Amino acid sequence: MNFGIVMPKYVSKGEVYEFNFGLLFISACLKQHNINVFCLNPNHYSIKIDEQLSDFIVKNKIDVLCTGGMSVHCKEIIQIVETAKKTKSDIIVIVGGAIITSIPKVTLSNIRQIDYGVVGEGEETIVELADALINKTDIFSVKGLAYFDKKNNYILTEERIPIFNLDTIPFPDYDGFEYGEYIKLNYPSKIKPVLTLLDDVRIGYTLSSRSCPFKCTFCYHYPLSKYRQRSLDNIFKEIDYLVAKYNINFLSINDELFSTNKERMFKFAERIKPYNIKWYTSFRVSDVDKESLTVLKSAGMSMINYGIESLSNKILTSMNKHTTKEQIEKAMKLTYDAKINIQGNIILGDSEETEETVKESVDWLKSHPEYGINLIMIRMYPSSQLYKLSIKRGLITDEFKHMKNNFPLINLTKMNDKKYKDISIYVENFGSESQNLISGKVISSTVISKTECKENIFSVKVKCPHCSTINEYKNMVQIKNSFITYSFVVCRECYLNLRIENIKAYGKNYTPYDKFISFVVRKARNQVNKNQIVYFTYCALKKLKNNNIIPISNKYI
Repeated sequence: MNFGIVMPKYVSKGEVYEFNFGLLFISACLKQHNINVFCLNPNHYSIKIDEQLSDFIVKNKIDVLCTGGMSVHCKEIIQIVETAKKTKSDIIVIVGGAIITSIPKVTLSNIRQIDYGVVGEGEETIVELADALINKTDIFSVKGLAYFDKKNNYILTEERIPIFNLDTIPFPDYDGFEYGEYIKLNYPSKIKPVLTLLDDVRIGYTLSSRSCPFKCTFCYHYPLSKYRQRSLDNIFKEIDYLVAKYNINFLSINDELFSTNKERMFKFAERIKPYNIKWYTSFRVSDVDKESLTVLKSAGMSMINYGIESLSNKILTSMNKHTTKEQIEKAMKLTYDAKINIQGNIILGDSEETEETVKESVDWLKSHPEYGINLIMIRMYPSSQLYKLSIKRGLITDEFKHMKNNFPLINLTKMNDKKYKDISIYVENFGSESQNLISGKVISSTVISKTECKENIFSVKVKCPHCSTINEYKNMVQIKNSFITYSFVVCRECYLNLRIENIKAYGKNYTPYDKFISFVVRKARNQVNKNQIVYFTYCALKKLKNNNIIPISNKYI
């Protein structure tokens, strides 16, 4: 039998996306057991996914197609499943990832073209299922599966205990999914601000652990999953491979939590220091001290992603965070002083949220722009505690519709719906303008080359208002959207997050129309009065006319 593993198509060719490493592990495990595997990553091609997938299935005579991912990519996964069945009606379709694990019966009941859903970690399950399909043995004996049998009965096989020894899992199948092509897309300004610390970014990703020892109310983890860590020897074998094969110079350690073991953390720092690469990962605010940050900074750590969530102790308790406002403030100050970039979110909308707790968090955020923390709303993701509470209160009545609609906001708070909506609009506007970031001053901007997709690559000089350093970023590519008015960089001296105006950084990309839209969007976002929006439009037209950018008759202004 021939197995095809297909990554969902998240973006058009040339756009940046997040690599789905779950499928890379599945591919590696099947290949390790000498099973015929063909891989497809449609994100690197301009051809439509249905055409490309059909050709892929026919050309490689695919008998079993595997895909999967997060619940937020429900529509992309459905597209793959439906196209596969249209192309070859008897093809066996297997789907895994959070879209199955979190709500298997809901997903399978609504996407009936899926033959088997993999529940939990899939590395062992996929190998056993492949063996059962190839040798036509009993599928029910395979642990960790969900499916409908021939009599239309929903079947959930015995739960599979997650892999305890992570060192036994082969490294991801990077080559199979064209990781070399992915690296070429790494224009720093399009991914994470911290990557602007380098011009020629070649980023690698790894996991040093799985799961998380904590159970926050807005998160979901497979019930049998326990926090486990790989050995450092195993991790550095993978890092050596990434350096040798892809010449990486920036490493993202994609753990949910890296900082649980201080001794292990120091040993990791000691071993990675000679590589002379930059790296970042995720911490809890309670695990930070001056000594640790000094050691990690000297070993190349450039950014820490913190689970902040709220600056109200009442909400932190409700979220089951086991952290305090005092610990957050201490961690932020220590990290800032150590010149390590900070990433993190304040998320509003907990079940105990009130106007007062919102004010606590927002006031703190506005008083600390130097930390560059994001402000977002909580979304109810499948099987989290807040999701279950939403169902109990009758706020989610159709789970599949909720997922397919990309998890619209739900008011679980102590606030009335009007106040909740007002706050959500404020949060959207606050984030869209990145009002929590310090503004860097664009000194100059020059087009120096083009991407494969003919986009302009700029060299942009930006002065940091904090340390007065003039940084030159030589690999800046604008995210083309007239409604995105700012880009983000990190000062290479003090490591602060800075926002820069797109119209100043990428002026040569702007048509008169873009300039008009940018002005109106920037002014109108924080307004709810239509008369004010009309006035801003009038001002924008007058400005364009006075600057002789476009001819506009006086009767319109």
